[in-house]
Amino acid sequence: MRASRGIAIVLLLAATTAGAGDWEPVAAGIEYRRVQHDGTDAHAVRVDLDDRTLEIVATAARERGLTVSEFAAGRGAVVAINADYFDASLAPVGLAMGDGAVWARADERVRRQEVVGVGGRRVRIFPRAEPLREPKRWMTGAVSGWPMVVEHCAPAAQLPGSDHFTRAPHPRSAIGLSKDRRQLLLVVADGRREAVPGLTLPELATLMVELGACTAVNLDGGGSSALWLRDRIVNLPSDGVERKVANHLGVVTRQPR
Repeated sequence: MRASRGIAIVLLLAATTAGAGDWEPVAAGIEYRRVQHDGTDAHAVRVDLDDRTLEIVATAARERGLTVSEFAAGRGAVVAINADYFDASLAPVGLAMGDGAVWARADERVRRQEVVGVGGRRVRIFPRAEPLREPKRWMTGAVSGWPMVVEHCAPAAQLPGSDHFTRAPHPRSAIGLSKDRRQLLLVVADGRREAVPGLTLPELATLMVELGACTAVNLDGGGSSALWLRDRIVNLPSDGVERKVANHLGVVTRQPR
């Protein structure tokens, strides 16, 4: 193993064991924090969208059904996370867009979802209350999720869904934005293991606010929840192995112009 790679892995392991409250630098514009307390074991990445070397990317049609690791490796991503719910054929439930092309749209019979639109270093969460009929001109990618868990810098007042979905603990994945939309948060909370049951949606909302989100949306969770950081998955997927999922979001490093 080359010395530089060994040093990088040591630094990453140090970040993985960091205590609550510590943001550890991973790469230019990217920080990592692990939150462990009272049965919570969550992994958070904070991305500085003002860093000109970074770009946010979403799954293209050819990448549908990859694991988070496979998507990250194919894109050379520093960070990647699973995204939308999907059906038995690995088709996402909501809008999906990557490399500038829409490749999946929500069926009218399926509940309308929140949409996370990305383009370069720009990210915006479009709530289902204000449905996105067509992608904005600046968007090169999009994923969907449901429901909004943080609105106006506070946990959502009402969270929809059944008791099992909303108020029972599960592994969770979420995306959030700071008030000025210049910081992106990618979060995975583990669950379904001894002493780590997971989070309810209200608990996820509280965590996202504590991490600095002013808006945040819940993504597909359970066994799908996986967070890639630099060269590996940092959480423990509840199935014991990564699932293939419909789509993903990633952060890649580009050379500045």
